[in-house]
Amino acid sequence: MRRPLAVVAAAACALTLGPVVAAPSVAVTAAPASPVAKSPDGRYIVVMRTDPLVRALGHDRLRSAPATTRRSTLRAEQDAALRTAGLPRSSKRQVYTSTLNGFTVETDLDGARRLARDPAVALVVPDALRQVTRATTATTAATTAVAQASPALTRNALNADLGLTGTGEAYDAGVTGKGVLVGVIDTGVWPEHPSLAPRPGLPARPDLDESSRSACAFGNTGWNAADAPFTCNTKLVGAREFLDSYKANTGLTEGEFDSARDDDGHGTHTSTTAAGNADVRATVLGVDQGTISGIAPDAQVIAYKAIGSGGGYASDLVAAIDQAVADGVDVINFSLGGPPNTVSPEAIALLFAADAGVHVSASVGNAGPGPGSIGGPGDLPWVTGVGATTRAGSFAGHLDLDRGPSLSGATVTAGTASAPVVDGAAAGSAPCVPGQLDPDVVAGTIVVCTEGALSPIGKSFAVQQAGGVGLVLTNDPGTTPTTPNTHVPSLVLDSTQGQRLRAWLATRPDGTARLVSDGASGSPFSQPTVARFSGRGESSTAGDLVKPDLTAPGVQVLAGASPAPSGPGYGPAGQLFQAMSGASMSTPVVSGLLALLEQAHPDWSPATARSALMTAADSRVRDSDGSTADPFDTGAGLASLGRPADKGSAFRPGLVFDATFPDYLGFLCDEGPSPFPASVCGELEGVGYPTVAQDLNQPSIGVEEVPGRTTVKRWVTNVSGAPLKAKVSIDSPRGFTVTASPSTVDLPPGATARVTLTVLATGSVAAGQWSFGSLTWRGSGYEVRSPVALKGLALRAPAVVTGSGASGTATVPVEVGTTGRYEAVPHGLVPATATTGTVDEDPDQTFPSPDDDAGVVRLPVDLTGVAHARWTLEDDDPDTDLDLYLLDASGEVVASSAQSGTDERIDLPHPAPGAYTLVVHAWAAAPDTAFAVDGWLVPTTSDGSLRVTSGGSGPVRIGDTRSVGLSWSGAATGLNLGLVEHLVDGRRLADTLVEVTG
Repeated sequence: MRRPLAVVAAAACALTLGPVVAAPSVAVTAAPASPVAKSPDGRYIVVMRTDPLVRALGHDRLRSAPATTRRSTLRAEQDAALRTAGLPRSSKRQVYTSTLNGFTVETDLDGARRLARDPAVALVVPDALRQVTRATTATTAATTAVAQASPALTRNALNADLGLTGTGEAYDAGVTGKGVLVGVIDTGVWPEHPSLAPRPGLPARPDLDESSRSACAFGNTGWNAADAPFTCNTKLVGAREFLDSYKANTGLTEGEFDSARDDDGHGTHTSTTAAGNADVRATVLGVDQGTISGIAPDAQVIAYKAIGSGGGYASDLVAAIDQAVADGVDVINFSLGGPPNTVSPEAIALLFAADAGVHVSASVGNAGPGPGSIGGPGDLPWVTGVGATTRAGSFAGHLDLDRGPSLSGATVTAGTASAPVVDGAAAGSAPCVPGQLDPDVVAGTIVVCTEGALSPIGKSFAVQQAGGVGLVLTNDPGTTPTTPNTHVPSLVLDSTQGQRLRAWLATRPDGTARLVSDGASGSPFSQPTVARFSGRGESSTAGDLVKPDLTAPGVQVLAGASPAPSGPGYGPAGQLFQAMSGASMSTPVVSGLLALLEQAHPDWSPATARSALMTAADSRVRDSDGSTADPFDTGAGLASLGRPADKGSAFRPGLVFDATFPDYLGFLCDEGPSPFPASVCGELEGVGYPTVAQDLNQPSIGVEEVPGRTTVKRWVTNVSGAPLKAKVSIDSPRGFTVTASPSTVDLPPGATARVTLTVLATGSVAAGQWSFGSLTWRGSGYEVRSPVALKGLALRAPAVVTGSGASGTATVPVEVGTTGRYEAVPHGLVPATATTGTVDEDPDQTFPSPDDDAGVVRLPVDLTGVAHARWTLEDDDPDTDLDLYLLDASGEVVASSAQSGTDERIDLPHPAPGAYTLVVHAWAAAPDTAFAVDGWLVPTTSDGSLRVTSGGSGPVRIGDTRSVGLSWSGAATGLNLGLVEHLVDGRRLADTLVEVTG
């Protein structure tokens, strides 16, 4: 469904790649090794350059004879890398071959750096800890596991809100997820849960490979006697444990299960949300909450436990992804989070999973509501990144005050008899921290606690410890009431109701109250609202990506629980259901929707399905502050499938924005921190694939830099099965005018059209501010909407221009996005100044540290009157590894370069004037190793040999382009460095470095 090509074959890895096009083939040399950071646990993930099995053989052949042969070849190459680095084969801990060709190794930093220098190795990174993404207000060591946030309905009502249960809707049309396998990478699963019980009519359990580990890992009673044996079935078809690194680095607590059994509840909740059985009766703490149903109730589930009570390691998560794809899952739910990163091991594995046709739904995290709070892996363009919203409805309760008002809040617990009310502050702890409440004050009372310090479950545990009979939690302004499973009956009030309660307490210090459960009720929300905690854009991964892609209900979602939590921070034992909140909860909603689309359209790529969901989403969403939500809050909007027979529904989108593996490689040419060899990106462009992020064929349209004028490309494909003619209408973001060419597409079935969007800034919005709009195709009964996010840029100029010769010329193209008087100011050129010396190896290979001594050489530098400073250090000896650090006058590191080997460079633009110290640090070196540091200090004055000869001054308007001519003379042999500052009305807007080889 993409642009016609001759091509995409051969190997392609997410960091470097072999030939991308079949002809002509390209011999790709290894890119420079990336720096290797020190692992605190001595474990590193190594990514090889050769492709994993899914790229070489496809998703359906991972258990074929050729796959067995090739897997052996990949493992042999991994072992060869270990030998080259001087490491024993026994240091290899986990092996990946399906979606990542690599392994986990236990070694020191020296061994990791030796591995990174191997041309067969693409990437070496420390293993890192990740966490599930449930919403929390705060955590303590006692309660790191729980997170809740705000109102919602029972699952059956939620399914109705999502457009699944009515006449002609998905379930009525027979679209229930039957035949689809959902893989949930999480904290495991409670296998006896009624939402996962087998039912007649489900497909047979698939034959899962058990050569390396059990496919139904329950019954380890030797570790935990409560871990009952269980036989997987046609609903829960498999459950695997991937806690290798977790057990080695963190270790299981006494209450955890050493199996796939869930001792947290998070994994059971996400599994049953995505694919739990229909019409399961849910009781929470003795309160009947009605019936619930998974989003894809007839889908089958396989659980991958890769998270313990303290989190989960990237190495275990990659192993789970690798196995899930090998097991043949159709959808992966990834309700987990870490920092945004386009080239982490999980990102690479998920890229190859998407290439294999696996739909991936991932959380964008709970770091909201501030801008730029998107987390990974929901930031990746090849996964569906999901934020969280409320829905219309809540689990309600109220507090009857003696001779006072009745206060409404949220609860899933039972009520209490009338009891005295005390303020937690008067009992020793306003936030009700365990161990800090005075039992003599609290015993027999309902305790009022403030938000913060720890989760509501932790607060309820504190009240229970001190003998209290109930808890009332008063939320901070802007936080929606939440209702987790708590150790005592609890009611959560918003800030307004909380203020009324405290006013009553001030006048009635001896007053009593009664907590009452009201069950499911209506909601104060007139429209879906983005949860305060939900991660917001813009994305720090790539500003041209609009993330999240979608939002879905993630507040007070009622689904499964583990009845055997490993500690009091996870809630009371014996409960099979719980209401939870977080992007972790909205993610499996979308995973279930993707499972339904997979059943209806098994031939759709993950990008096509994501496009269908996004363009059919409901954009009428409110932000948590009451304003209209923008695309950085909600993406394309609230996920909604619509009726399978209706044009414009997610089942029948008409036009889609498809993207394939080479599209994502082109994106990484622009946004990957380890760039591909230039020849590869050039070949991608040569066969029609864009290599700039703003042209990645996403349904959403984002441009983080519009310097007056820019163009954006998209490709729309007709999947309607009939001729389709549609015309575009554009709601241009304020401050911009957007036009499309062509403005009408007339496509036969399966055809694709390229559309070029021209974006012009009008000047009515200040440069650097985001503005939002939309683009909608209408015709032939279809309506296909894309969100648009644009940010103006006052001026764009290249970061570097190069030239050669003692004398010469160069040209600097400039694009202007503001109005005023432009001036180009030259500085330099200056030749390199060499500083030589000798250095010994630092005994602990750490800078700074007390034993540095002969392991460092300190070179004083004065940066007064310097517009740009650069230092380089090179050494070809493979056994030498020198690094550079720059310290300010107080000894703080202000810049550094610590690559593997010795290929270091520090650039410092416009340093604060004063005294600095350049440090040469010997990470690995023989005694008296010689070094030579080259330095360039480009002055702030403009009396050097670099001259502006044309286009260097004059009035400019938005949308202008200029060509600034440069000349120089007298350049010394070697590299000379200069700088051109670009000013408008005296304000510096950009710099261009001028590198001249004399």
